[in-house]
Amino acid sequence: MSEAILQGPAPVGRDPRDRMGAAGPPELTSAQAEVLAAQRAAPDNAAYNVGQYIELTGPLDAAALEEAVRHTLAEAAGLHFRVREAGGRLYQEPAAFDAGRRTLPRLDTSGAGDPTAAAVELVREQLACPPRLDLLFASGDPAAGGTAPPLTGAVLVTVGPRRHLLFQFFHHLAVDGYGVSLLTRRIAEVYTARLRGGAAPASPFAPVAVLAAAERAYRDSARYADDRAHWAARYADGPAATSFATGSAPPSDTALRRTAVLDRRAGAAVAGAARSARVTWAEAVSAALAAQLHRETGAAEPVLALYAMARTAPGTLRVPGMAVNTLPVRLPVTGRDTFAEVLGRAGRELAAVRAHQLFRGEEIARELWPGGARRLPGPLLNLRPFDTELDFAGTPGHVVTLASGPVDDLSLSVVRNPDGGLRLDFDANPALYDARTLDGHAARYTDLLRRLCAEPSRPLADFPPLDEAGVAAALAAPAPGAGSGPGPDGSGFDRAGSSADRAGSGFEPAGEEEGPLPLLPSAHRLRETGAPVERLQESLLLTVEPGLSAGPLRRALALLARAHAALRLRLHRLDGVWATEILPSAVAPAVVDRDTLRRVDVRGTGGEELADRIAHAARSAVRALDPVAGRVLRAVWFDAGPDDPGRLLLAAHRLAVDDASWPLITERLAVLVAALSEGREPPEESAAGGLRSWAAELSAQAQDPGRVAELPYWRELLGGAGGAGTVPYGPPGPERVTGAALPAGTDPALLDRAVLGALALAAADEPRLRADGGGLLVELELPGAPRPERTVGNLTPAHPVRVAATGALAVPDLGRGHEQLRHLHPQAASVLAAAARPAVRYTRYGSAHRWTGPAGWTPAPARERAALRTALAALPGAEPPVCGALELSVVAGDRGGPVLRWRWAGRLFTDDEARALTARITTTITTLVTGHDTSEETSP
Repeated sequence: MSEAILQGPAPVGRDPRDRMGAAGPPELTSAQAEVLAAQRAAPDNAAYNVGQYIELTGPLDAAALEEAVRHTLAEAAGLHFRVREAGGRLYQEPAAFDAGRRTLPRLDTSGAGDPTAAAVELVREQLACPPRLDLLFASGDPAAGGTAPPLTGAVLVTVGPRRHLLFQFFHHLAVDGYGVSLLTRRIAEVYTARLRGGAAPASPFAPVAVLAAAERAYRDSARYADDRAHWAARYADGPAATSFATGSAPPSDTALRRTAVLDRRAGAAVAGAARSARVTWAEAVSAALAAQLHRETGAAEPVLALYAMARTAPGTLRVPGMAVNTLPVRLPVTGRDTFAEVLGRAGRELAAVRAHQLFRGEEIARELWPGGARRLPGPLLNLRPFDTELDFAGTPGHVVTLASGPVDDLSLSVVRNPDGGLRLDFDANPALYDARTLDGHAARYTDLLRRLCAEPSRPLADFPPLDEAGVAAALAAPAPGAGSGPGPDGSGFDRAGSSADRAGSGFEPAGEEEGPLPLLPSAHRLRETGAPVERLQESLLLTVEPGLSAGPLRRALALLARAHAALRLRLHRLDGVWATEILPSAVAPAVVDRDTLRRVDVRGTGGEELADRIAHAARSAVRALDPVAGRVLRAVWFDAGPDDPGRLLLAAHRLAVDDASWPLITERLAVLVAALSEGREPPEESAAGGLRSWAAELSAQAQDPGRVAELPYWRELLGGAGGAGTVPYGPPGPERVTGAALPAGTDPALLDRAVLGALALAAADEPRLRADGGGLLVELELPGAPRPERTVGNLTPAHPVRVAATGALAVPDLGRGHEQLRHLHPQAASVLAAAARPAVRYTRYGSAHRWTGPAGWTPAPARERAALRTALAALPGAEPPVCGALELSVVAGDRGGPVLRWRWAGRLFTDDEARALTARITTTITTLVTGHDTSEETSP
């Protein structure tokens, strides 16, 4: 490589008067300047137009969407400018943006044979129009007016009932792919806020001057010289360009496209191979492309081009602007190498690229391949870590890229779907490739990637290339979701670029959420007790079919945790401040820790001995829970041998599950175990609703003006100065269990009224149940509140109510607003924190403990479950503290009638007082429901 990059021109000293970015318009970034130079060299070329569409499936308010697009474009002022030349430099001079005149055109292709394809063709006509350069450049007089050419646009196309495509197109002079993702997320955010009646959150955008200032600072820094030295040393030998094509051609503004889709099973194999080499899926797809280049060209060190974000300075990640860089990636490959070895090299190489990503690739290209080259030759990798799934007020939006910029040679764009599958878009310059050639490259690469990741320890030479028959067979396999399902290898091909990439079959469950989780109201409630939380548990004991084995059961638990984010929850605590996150499956204990499942041999054991074994193992399992370490799930399989039913204990932390979670967990676990035990793929499960999105939804509801309007109601209801229940009233007295012989079909609402009425009657002459001196204040936790579909988590709300002897319940919106205001609205929280706290808590559980699943999976016998509960009640920290005077939990009994479980504050009541009080309340409950006393104590 020429020493020009190493020595290079010295950084130009700038007179402060020249720094118009400080007092006037900012300079174009280097990325913008390169785009502009290329556009001026070929003014009729539309290669720098980029576009995408968002597939919206569900109800849509087109007027609100138009307003959200208009609002977002107005916020992103840096998208609207003209170019001004002054003193040999190029500046982006802001141009007026008339939001009132910007509309969202609406089209309808629903009557076409392929509505999506018809819509795409319509929009491609827009993408084929280059900008008007005569309008782009400002006149010499800064005060002169003029119309700037639009560098952005959008069209809404209806393609079917409740199906719309929001097309967006931009010129690369204004924004890069990352910037487009910022704009898209903001449109969804503004639309959602408008539809829910609230104001849009403050703009997250930073001005484009931030990018220009960051680049200027970089050029003036020592890091610029260090990066220049790195690239000079890395390419000192001037390696030849590598390409699948035999010739060269100018960049094309049209491209051939072939899309391949790896379903979640194949995507999991890619992720697994990457994890074993301590890299990511991005390195895996890069290494496989280098391996394919080596096989087909013989190049010992294939050189790829890679898009880099080039946004490392503070604030640059908030700018919807143009900064992207293109840099070379060089990977030595031989036939003797294993893919694991190539993955290791790819990890080191991409780490070096990221560390030196600010040095412009155009400078490297001009030195490596002289002759006017502005861009790096050879295959280009576009690894897109951006979100492809968006939420438009409950209507899901899926992003599909149409064009990402000029196609010099062959471009591979890769997106990882939420379910772990991969979408691979192969775009080829039609001057270098025809459709058949592109099909072959796409099929061979996809096949090679899949096989290398399945066996990363084998030498590359052991993998023969796909022959023509194999290519034909691969191309014949439809994309997952496109009809008959994916090919046997978990891959499929699609030309349309529609939603086909989002489906597919395989072992990997959908919904791999990860990242920070806003603290849920249930977590706030636990935090406020101030008590230790390490061992707080919810547990379930099941009878399971004979002949299970640990392998399928362990794998089923791992798959369950992959699918349900709550089972990968981790708690962070610092000086009383809590935060929670969802761990990636690669590190979540419930997925990777073999100790998640323990086997206990109980063959030949029964009766009291088995109950004792269960109780002992349960205490050990609960002691192992630790949300700070991410251990929120433990299971114990009591193996009774091939002929007798065993038992399965599931113990989960209360931060991760509630009573309504158990049916979801047990039903899916039984299905997974059955399929894996028989060597079958488990049937698909409906995607979980999303824990993080639910937390965000609760936070948004808390800020809603309608919700805030409930504050006076709750303040008046609670009344008095607070204090009751602010600390545990411990130690709790011993639990007392009573049975009320009520009909099995007793209406839950009737039962609730009877319980509250009985509590109110008891409180009339028991001041210890009226901590604030007023009427009885009860905290209710009842099943049936709205929650995201098929989502595990501690999501059941609780709220206070003032109770009269009638037991009437009358609170707005089922009481959901209280916990939102109390825990998720900072201003309202301070008001409600000062109010009185309930002295009595009433919880009615659903039917989780009477759940009946597939054959052989049922609740364990009552005696064993009672022994389990007694053992855990005696384990310090396994139960939450009593934070009032009295607590009542009602569960369905084995004979259909409810079982009442009482706990009380040992500081307020002696055991004899509590027994007399709870017996009287139980009698009143049964009398209110049946008209006569049928209560009985069922255990001490």
